[in-house]
Amino acid sequence: MIQANRAIRFIGKQQASLVQGDWDPSPLAANEIIGRTIVSLISNGSEMGAYRDYSGGMKYPVETGYAAILEVLEVGEEVTNVSVGERVLALSPHQAYNRAKFNDYIPVPEGMKPEHAVIGRFPAVSMTSMIHSRIRPTESVMVTGLGVVGLMCAQVMQHCGYEVYAFDPNEGRRATARSCGLRHVYTSPDEVPMLRGNAGLAMDCSGREEAVYALLANLRKGGELYLIGVPWYRSTDKFAHDLLRSIFYGYVQVNSGWEWSLPRQSSEFHPNSNHGSIRKAMEWIRDGLIQVENIYDLYAPSECGEVYAGIADGTLKKPCIIFDWRSV
Repeated sequence: MIQANRAIRFIGKQQASLVQGDWDPSPLAANEIIGRTIVSLISNGSEMGAYRDYSGGMKYPVETGYAAILEVLEVGEEVTNVSVGERVLALSPHQAYNRAKFNDYIPVPEGMKPEHAVIGRFPAVSMTSMIHSRIRPTESVMVTGLGVVGLMCAQVMQHCGYEVYAFDPNEGRRATARSCGLRHVYTSPDEVPMLRGNAGLAMDCSGREEAVYALLANLRKGGELYLIGVPWYRSTDKFAHDLLRSIFYGYVQVNSGWEWSLPRQSSEFHPNSNHGSIRKAMEWIRDGLIQVENIYDLYAPSECGEVYAGIADGTLKKPCIIFDWRSV
């Protein structure tokens, strides 16, 4: 019986702390599991929205978290796909113990490091856009913003046969991208004049207006642009007229890259799903088809205050940050 829990919470604007967490003491439902968290993953984008209160009016404290690897401690009587002692990836908050229903977790492939498996959450973000796109791997794709979502996006697209051109103004991010096997990595599309008017697909993972303008300038007529990075705040003084003109005369299809436009679970007439993307991403990571070994750092949950501050001010070196709960 779990008597207490520990959790990371945003207790105020730009304030994170490891605190006493809540725990539901009700009996385990037939379709539920209880798991002990091994590692949990930070979303540098989504969690910053609450941490920095970009939209204003956030009411603290705030539960936070993006994905976690759980070691199963208990299973309900209707649960058949995992057993006690096995590991699952769940979209659970940063806390020492979590409950998850049957449809809210994905079994981890046998033998995977938990810190590798949890990164499987990130490729799924852009895989939604790739699944929706009508642009096929015979064409070039541009990816802007090589934080962890963009880094995973570029690797997934390259693995699936696209000729990928990846861009980021940060040299450290570009070096990481090259170390992961990406073949064409540059500061901006201006360095690749042969792309101009020829690229079929553009994936913006930065959420920055200037990146979107650069992508539009290089798409072919009738190309597609997916906005995967959340535009949390305004970053330029440009007018919308230039943007609208580029879209109109370029016959460009602009699409939201919202990952949840796919259902969580597959069904008979909808085989693609968010959980299916996570499952496939974990398999690709396990098989070495997506490189993750050198892109993350592990931190103790007690270091959360310094970790989130480091993400906010850009001083952390690795694009991916994982909390290690094994000592909690």
